[in-house]
Amino acid sequence: MGPFDTLSKLARTTAAVGSLGAGLVAGTAVAVANRDQRDGANVAIGLAGDLALATSGVHLNVQGEENVWSHRPAIFMFNHQSELDVVIVAGVLRRDFTGVAKKSLQSNPVFGPLGALTGMAFIDRADPTQARAALQPVVDNLQKGISIAVSPEGTRSSELLPFKKGPFHMAIQGGVPVVPIVIRNAGEILPAHGYLIYSGTVDVAVLPPVDTSDWTAATIDQHRDEVWQMFRDTLDDWPEPEA
Repeated sequence: MGPFDTLSKLARTTAAVGSLGAGLVAGTAVAVANRDQRDGANVAIGLAGDLALATSGVHLNVQGEENVWSHRPAIFMFNHQSELDVVIVAGVLRRDFTGVAKKSLQSNPVFGPLGALTGMAFIDRADPTQARAALQPVVDNLQKGISIAVSPEGTRSSELLPFKKGPFHMAIQGGVPVVPIVIRNAGEILPAHGYLIYSGTVDVAVLPPVDTSDWTAATIDQHRDEVWQMFRDTLDDWPEPEA
C-alpha cells in the first residue's frame, strides 16, 4: 500500500467521522426546534448514515430490505465484524431505533452525544446490575414503537462468535420479533481493529422476522442457538441476488 492509498483512506475515514458529527448537529437542531428528541434522533441517524457511507466510498448491497419494515418494533440483531457496522445498521434501518453499546463509548466525543440523542444504552459488561438498569429504558421504548439494534456476539470478530442471551431476553420482555441482519464483508472494508476505511461494497442480508411469541426463559438457549445457526447458514451459503 503506497502513500497515496494511505492518504486516500485517511481522507475517507476522516470524512466519515465528520459526517457522524454533522448528523449529530443537524439532529440536535431538529430536536430543539421541534421539542421532540425522537424527531432529532431520526434526522441524526438517517443523515449520519447516508453521509458517512457516501464520504467513505462504501455502498450497501442489501437483500431482504422488505424485512426491515415488515414488523416494527423489533430486536434487530447483527453480527459484529467492524466499527463500520454502526454506520451500516444506520443505513439499513434508517429511523425509529436505538441501540446498545459498551460503556466506554459513552465518553467518545461524537459517539457519546449521538448515543444520548438516540436513547442508546451504554452498558458495563462487568457490572450486571448497571447493565440491567441501563437496558430497561431501552426495552420500555419498544412499547413506543422504537426498535433496538444489538450485536448478540457482544464484541467485534472476523468469525461468528457464540451469541449472548441478553438480546433474546429483551425480545421476550418486549414481546417483539427478532430480525437477523447478516453482514458479510464489513471486516474487509474496515478490519475489526483497524482505523482506515477501504472503499467498496458491503453485502447485507436482512432475514425474515423470527416470531418470539412462544419463547420463554426456559427455552431461550434453544432459540439463541437457532438464530445463531441462521447467521451461520447465511454466511456459508449467501442468498442469490433478488431479481
